[in-house]
Amino acid sequence: MKFFQKLILMFAVLLTSATVSTAQTLVAPSPVQWYTMEQADSLFAIQPRPLFIDVYTEWCGWCTHMMKTTFAHAGIAGFMNNNFYNVRFDAETFDTITFQGKTYTNPGGANKPKHDLAKYLLSGRYSFPTIVYMARNKQFYPIPGYMGVAELEPFLVYFAEDLNTAVNLEDFDRYFKMSYRKNYEKKVIDAIPANMRPDSTGVVKWQSFAQAEKLSKETGKPIFVSAYTTWCQSCRVADSTNYRSKIIADMLNTNFIPVKFDAASTESVTFFGNTFKPGGQFQPHEFVKAYMKTSYQMPTLLFINSAGQQITEIHGFIPPAPMETILSFFAAKAYETQKYDDYRKTFVNKIKY
Repeated sequence: MKFFQKLILMFAVLLTSATVSTAQTLVAPSPVQWYTMEQADSLFAIQPRPLFIDVYTEWCGWCTHMMKTTFAHAGIAGFMNNNFYNVRFDAETFDTITFQGKTYTNPGGANKPKHDLAKYLLSGRYSFPTIVYMARNKQFYPIPGYMGVAELEPFLVYFAEDLNTAVNLEDFDRYFKMSYRKNYEKKVIDAIPANMRPDSTGVVKWQSFAQAEKLSKETGKPIFVSAYTTWCQSCRVADSTNYRSKIIADMLNTNFIPVKFDAASTESVTFFGNTFKPGGQFQPHEFVKAYMKTSYQMPTLLFINSAGQQITEIHGFIPPAPMETILSFFAAKAYETQKYDDYRKTFVNKIKY
């Protein structure tokens, strides 16, 4: 299944953060589709998808409570079913389990002995419940403790959209909470240090494609296209953390002609003499096919010169500080003479969060 089609699966269940985090409707029994470790392992081999592993014990009260509350939430369960292979794994089971080509057992011989697979997943640090995420690159991320709906949501988005390769989990959790602060208790937001809160005073002057083309030809400034989809949650976080930053907004307004584009738009776009039409069902817009040559992953940043030629494309969520560096790199046309990795080593960021 193409990436664009996989992203569409997210739309029906988690269209906005608010629908998940504020609608506290509990569904009994839990609508999460649970697999065994071996079933999930087999499915991953066929179609890689992050694993969500709920490591629990029968005597753990918070484990039971999480099943009755968080996992019973319709929006959370739907998002989990569409984006993860979900596993409930009893850390004290005596079943023999084969996972990722290795067989694990419970050695017994102690009070409430732990399974060797639990030892492996939790690195020997037993705390229940613990959610272990296995990303598509097969890296494991154990996160202990009970989590309610609002607490769990940024972690689900982080792994569903493969953000583990681009941004620190703790940073994304903070960006997410600041982006959807209405969904969190005041004490949760107040706990975020003031100097670590994204700026929200910037305003980007977004242009239409027609206006951007005209202005780019007149000024020679490159066109910056921020492509997104309505079901891409990290796109929404980028809107709040990046495009509300005064530093980033000023850089875009001064050095580029900025455009926002919905990659699933149902409207035609005329750009530098070409008309791009909407795609069919589960198909990206023709503009996406024309300009996104390496991936359909969202969000996407496109840099296009005043002749309508693509300079480059950058895919995935980018935190504010690296975003500042990237914009400076292209604004200064440093890409013509220098590699980005060399440029960023000497660039001094104004953004510190």
